[in-house]
Amino acid sequence: MIVTLLMIVYAIILGIIGSYLYRHQQRPFLLFNPTNNPALQELLRIGGFALILMALIAFVIAWTHVVLLIGLILLLGCLSTTFVLLALLHFLPK
Repeated sequence: MIVTLLMIVYAIILGIIGSYLYRHQQRPFLLFNPTNNPALQELLRIGGFALILMALIAFVIAWTHVVLLIGLILLLGCLSTTFVLLALLHFLPK
């Protein structure tokens, strides 16, 4: 029961981060200005979509109670989030 609840919270967090990145393709946020950089727009589009997809998969897997799938989606979600955030470091103003 608690694993299902925690997976739902995890899916919500992934969804929020993914939708935030996806929505900010055409407007500046934090220190980034994607309107001047097509590579940054592409990263936000792909990264946001990937995180939203991971959130949907995590939400579905939360109801299966299969430990292997839960562990796999946790690992993939953490790795994809880390990759997107490390890729954003490349676009920080110098």
